[in-house]
Amino acid sequence: MNARKHLFLLTTILACGITAPAAAERKVGDFVMVGKTKFMIWGGAATGVMPKGASTSPDNKYLLVSNFGRKGRQNISVFLANPMTFHKYIDYPGNSIESVVSPDSSTLYSTNMYGHWLDIIDLKTMTWKSKVKVTGFPKVIILNKTGSLAYLSLWEQLGFARFNTKTLAVDYFRTGQVNPRGMALSLDEGTLYLVNNGNKNYTIVDAKSLTPGVKITARHLPLGSGPRHAVMSRDGKRLYVSMMGPSAIFVIDPVTEKVIKTVNVGNKPKSIIESTDGKFIYTANYTGHSMNIIDTATWESKELPLDIVRASGITALPNDKFIYVTGWCTDDIWAVQRIDPGQSAQTPMGTGFKRRVCRDCKRDWMGCELVK
Repeated sequence: MNARKHLFLLTTILACGITAPAAAERKVGDFVMVGKTKFMIWGGAATGVMPKGASTSPDNKYLLVSNFGRKGRQNISVFLANPMTFHKYIDYPGNSIESVVSPDSSTLYSTNMYGHWLDIIDLKTMTWKSKVKVTGFPKVIILNKTGSLAYLSLWEQLGFARFNTKTLAVDYFRTGQVNPRGMALSLDEGTLYLVNNGNKNYTIVDAKSLTPGVKITARHLPLGSGPRHAVMSRDGKRLYVSMMGPSAIFVIDPVTEKVIKTVNVGNKPKSIIESTDGKFIYTANYTGHSMNIIDTATWESKELPLDIVRASGITALPNDKFIYVTGWCTDDIWAVQRIDPGQSAQTPMGTGFKRRVCRDCKRDWMGCELVK
């Protein structure tokens, strides 16, 4: 290419807002700096088919991956979080959509597409224990602080369910909003927030007054295209919502109920989490094949490309040492190490994968190649 053509191509790329990928992207050891904190790709590991969500145990011992794509086999991938050593698969009927671990690290709760169940898994024995029927296609699960109550968004039932983890009772509540998904509780657990993908809004529910069979007290406020996941900040002062339409994170003030900040991230952010110390927000960017790190004090946002196709689930160790992102179409999970000022990278480093990665291939099932 002569100099004139090269200059024309570069000018066109800059004018369109397109950035050419760096030669060193998407490999172990790549990193970004957010303020003075380094976020480095530590390594990756294979999971089951189509890993959708991921969770960590509060005792920092386990990383648990929800595998969506194969019925009745390898539903949960269990890793020792040291930072990431495969331990075993947990098999049971159906699949795993999303999961959450009880505060005492003894139980994993996971939603199941086949038959619409909530599966209960004993983490002491690493075995499936029982299941509870939850109609309406349960998706996301959140727990209250004690773990006595679980809230499940019902994708097909215009509302949510409340599950008592002691009595195993399930109560249903209707909001009338289409495709509720992400949820968050206020700091005092008196308010429940639901993000409604179909209505492009979010719902505010008085959780204290919830009574089975009685119409709920709720309000619905507009957001925009593609709201998906919600997280309440540790101090209760901010509600974070991932917006797939504008590829941004909306920051909402729970007092005024208004969007006070829009933070741009990679393409189509799906799941989001907050670090335990509240200093960062992490996003899994679905068609960006990446994660973003957002500084909650300065709103600096940096994208870290990962060697995956379609980032889906994201979780972090409670001690803030590692963040994990699942590759929906590459059947893997990647660990990103957070290295604060004065800290050193953990060694030995993990490894990557030698496999064909196609980020633009035509897919024929749920965005991925069909697996039989």
